[in-house]
Amino acid sequence: MKEYLLETKNITKQYGSFKAVDDVSVHIEKGAIYGFIGRNGAGKTTFLKMISGLASKNSGSIELFGNKINSLSDIHGRIGCLIEEPGLYQNMSAYENIKIKCMLFGLDKSSYIEDLLKTVGLDKTGHKKVKKFSLGMKQRLGIALALIGEPDLLVLDEPINGLDPQGIAEIRDTILKLRDERNMTVLISSHILEELSKIATDYGIIHHGSLIKELTKEELLSKCNERIEIVLDNPLEALPVLDKMGFNNYKVVDSTRIQVYERLSESYMINRELVMSNINVKEIFVITEELEEYFLNLTGGAANV
Repeated sequence: MKEYLLETKNITKQYGSFKAVDDVSVHIEKGAIYGFIGRNGAGKTTFLKMISGLASKNSGSIELFGNKINSLSDIHGRIGCLIEEPGLYQNMSAYENIKIKCMLFGLDKSSYIEDLLKTVGLDKTGHKKVKKFSLGMKQRLGIALALIGEPDLLVLDEPINGLDPQGIAEIRDTILKLRDERNMTVLISSHILEELSKIATDYGIIHHGSLIKELTKEELLSKCNERIEIVLDNPLEALPVLDKMGFNNYKVVDSTRIQVYERLSESYMINRELVMSNINVKEIFVITEELEEYFLNLTGGAANV
């Protein structure tokens, strides 16, 4: 049985008759980078605010290491978050910004502050004022502030939104460094599946306030890999033919379809052998589905973006 660092059970947030988050249950293992995927307005930020103690829930429960969270004091210091824009003092340096929050946590040590700056790649900024930082640098400073107190879970809401490619790469490298060097568990929301796929180990996909799917990175990639799709009346009849042809990496998906994940250039040979074995093939074709295309299809198509 899996042990979860954070688990929500049927949490709901309602504003009047509108359910911003509707009966959502997520499961985040320790050490995971959990990509929380959804279009703008899907309910991502509301959900993150509830688990971070920044918004109340109408129903459901939140558990941290199996213990139910009943109040903000249960969260304090255990969940660090960067939701929306980080609150920064623009006329101060990165060091000074971190020092102010460290003092509130009773952690006013230069070595601790310097270590945080090094972790997020801002240790060379010196006395440079935050107002002169790039957007990516400000986001990384926001991550450093969220790490104060050594939280068990780091929650990041759309941290790459609006960044240029270099800024995106810097945030990505920072998150991977936190995982590799600190075994940090990260919950990161985004509507850009292609970018999250470079770092996430697990995914939850939310749409119109409801969680429609949770899956691992391997499960996601298996759904998006190139494959031969065979449509026929009885897939089980085709299996001996595939075995005889030396195919090993295939799967019966449902009552009419087989997916083959190897030797993609040989679809015509499969068709020929099946026909010669008197097996009626309705369709056979190669599918190449990109991650973004899979996400769009899962949430109703591009017209709903």
